[in-house]
Amino acid sequence: MKAFILAAGVGSRLYPITKIKPKCLVRVGGKPIISYQIEAYLAAGLKPSDIIVVGGYRVDMMSHFLEKHFPGVVLLDNSDYASTNNMYSLYFALSKYAIDNNGIIINNGDCIYGYGIIDGIINGDYEDSIAVDQDVYQAESMKVTLSDGIIRTISKEITELEAFGVSIDLYRLSSGAANQLLDIMKDYIEVKREKRLWTEVALQDLLDKASFKPFDIEARKWIEIDDNNDLLAADKKFSNFDIGQKKCIISDLDGTVYLGKNPIDGTINFIKKNSENKEFYFLTNNSSKTPVDYVERLNSFGITTDRNHIITPHIPLIKYLNEENTNNIYLIANQRYTEFLKSEKPDLKINGKSDDCQAVIVAYDTELTYEKLKSASLILQKENVKFLATHCDKVCPTEQGPIPDAGSILALLETSTNRKPDKIFGKPNQELLSAVLQKYNKDEIVVVGDRLYTDKALADNAGIDFILVLSGESTRLDAEKTESCPAIILKNLGDLL
Repeated sequence: MKAFILAAGVGSRLYPITKIKPKCLVRVGGKPIISYQIEAYLAAGLKPSDIIVVGGYRVDMMSHFLEKHFPGVVLLDNSDYASTNNMYSLYFALSKYAIDNNGIIINNGDCIYGYGIIDGIINGDYEDSIAVDQDVYQAESMKVTLSDGIIRTISKEITELEAFGVSIDLYRLSSGAANQLLDIMKDYIEVKREKRLWTEVALQDLLDKASFKPFDIEARKWIEIDDNNDLLAADKKFSNFDIGQKKCIISDLDGTVYLGKNPIDGTINFIKKNSENKEFYFLTNNSSKTPVDYVERLNSFGITTDRNHIITPHIPLIKYLNEENTNNIYLIANQRYTEFLKSEKPDLKINGKSDDCQAVIVAYDTELTYEKLKSASLILQKENVKFLATHCDKVCPTEQGPIPDAGSILALLETSTNRKPDKIFGKPNQELLSAVLQKYNKDEIVVVGDRLYTDKALADNAGIDFILVLSGESTRLDAEKTESCPAIILKNLGDLL
């Protein structure tokens, strides 16, 4: 038996992710969609050479991927992918490979099938069968009708009252049925010159000539991925991440729990409903406010917490200043944070004589002036002056959109001084998590955040799991560009309720 995976299309509804790769290489649960399919075929007993992938869009990427991860799997290039549809891809493939007595199996390249589905249909009792999620109705999916145990129609237009179930785009055909299908497709493509049709159009004609039985997947999990909402659903369904195994959740604040003054309701609800069985710490790089400010804000949202559960860069910063005997600094920060730092380290001299300055420290200064930048630039020209920063976030997410954060201020100073910070105390510096890591094992902790370059980097540096929420800065496209995926990707933590 040979398996044909139809994966030539652009997948425009997943744009901009599909601008950088074909849809079947988009990752779900940290693994490309097509990997789920190929691994299932191999587990069901097919050899790599029995699996034929029909690519088209970004076929070069597909070729490289298969050579690296699944050598021996055959790749065909439908170079006419932009002006054709998956019926043409299947016809193109069947025209090149003789149909043997064991028949064929067909699936679309944008589906993921849970354990046992592919093996079940290949080794099932019926040579001609369509995998069906019985008693399920999805408006955008192909539905089937049944009469006397035989599938009579397949179409998106079937009503909920008529439908026996949803086709999951997985078809097994005997050699006889496959040859009949090839003849039907040849008439559409070679005679009628219709190249933009779905395979199911020809399959419907075949149902009038051959008897197909439904293969009931018995509520096993599967998903067809058409758009970004499907992709989020797939991440939840096929990720191996289990929030139930976590005892401690370290949550970012800006962009994760709230945007500006607006709470992110799903995340707030999740925290409230889990506060008795999990310990929550709240982590922020934002040094425009103090830990007390964050406690008050979280309390205003109905979240009970205290200062001991607020993690900010001031903890490792003050530790460093004490260890290095640094008592004279030039600080770029607003008045609120300046007063807080002075209260935490009373012997600290801030913005005194520049000749005595030991370090320039950049925080998130919401009262930034040109004079501050000028003074800091001049002081940093001295070789013995340390260049320090509370954090490196480029932007701060707000309800109106992203605004400049400490990372943007650092970029100005780096340009004017040709220096980069000697030390950054906030995320992704794992020193922030020292107290938590002494209390919990790494596999009991998860970090939640909206930034890959700080939140995920922190989790990676500490060797713990990371949940990416798309409620702040980073996008699903950003996640797709990373070498390693988050444990799970969600709109917000409410998706786990």
